[in-house]
Amino acid sequence: MKKTKIIIGLVIIVLLIALIVAGVIIINTNKSKEVNENNSLITNNDEIKSSNENIDNNKGKTSKNIAVVYFSATGNTKEIAEYIKEEANCDIYEIVPKQKYTSSDLNYGDNNTRATKEQRDKNARPEIKEKIDVSNYDTIFLGYPIWWGDVPKIILTFIDNTDLDEKTIIPFCTSGSSGISQSENTLKQYKGSVNWLPGKRFSNSSRKDEIKNWIDSLNIINNSQENEEEKVDAGGEMNSMNEFIIEVNNKELVVKVEDNSSSKALIEKLKQGNITINARDYSSFEKVGELGFSLPTNDTQITTKPGDVILYQGNNICLYYGTNSWNFTKLGEVTNVNQEELKNILGDGNVTMTLKSKE
Repeated sequence: MKKTKIIIGLVIIVLLIALIVAGVIIINTNKSKEVNENNSLITNNDEIKSSNENIDNNKGKTSKNIAVVYFSATGNTKEIAEYIKEEANCDIYEIVPKQKYTSSDLNYGDNNTRATKEQRDKNARPEIKEKIDVSNYDTIFLGYPIWWGDVPKIILTFIDNTDLDEKTIIPFCTSGSSGISQSENTLKQYKGSVNWLPGKRFSNSSRKDEIKNWIDSLNIINNSQENEEEKVDAGGEMNSMNEFIIEVNNKELVVKVEDNSSSKALIEKLKQGNITINARDYSSFEKVGELGFSLPTNDTQITTKPGDVILYQGNNICLYYGTNSWNFTKLGEVTNVNQEELKNILGDGNVTMTLKSKE
């Protein structure tokens, strides 16, 4: 009987030990599971955080070197400007007049309206409410409606009061029927070493895909994200290889060169030294003289404008102060003087032109 009790006691002890061991195993298993789940949660949270950071970094990211600057009296130009801003993913600024234009101010049929008087006055410069700082941008889309066939005078206020040297300006306009060419000619009369790209006219019915195709054709989005393309050389100084100087009557004319083999060959020649040309006046629209050597030609049918520097027959340089249509190779255009100033500098009769490198 006593032996039986001992056996029963041992069995109970063994069962208790087994229960304790099982409990410890269960507790450790649950802890391990909890640790794994927490680690998994931490990993997932880190992935989510990283994903959110990437989203935040991309959100609102803009083309830092590009801006849209526009004036819009009725909202048509504003709509196009916002499309461009959206497509180029850049900053945008509105030129706001100090005195807002009313519908009566824009009455084409009344010669006494505010806008009519401004457009007829070459010195008119309507005040802008707040100055726009574009010093941090290399490329600017400049938008405006066409008024009386030309650029609104408030745009000239902006240009007169803004340093646009070394910037690329791309005009765009809105109009019912008028083209952009006259306004482009007006803009290019103003001083400063500005790289004017061909502009674009949009109608009230222009669609987003038309604007996208135009911007894509300019190929400026990728260029603006490169390391100061064509502006900073390896030493960190401004690269002047896309310009040269024509000195006439003690005045220096800055010429922005075309991107072609003719201009590149001329730049290489200028690295070797100055080139002096005895130029004669021809047909009251150009000064022309022999280079003394030949350059490669890239002739196309063009109509020159004042300031154009043309290669004729491969060995003649023509500096235009008027217009002419022919098969020419354009080498570049003068950027730092307007038409009237250029004509005064060139004067009448023969002149000596010295071509110099800007390096």
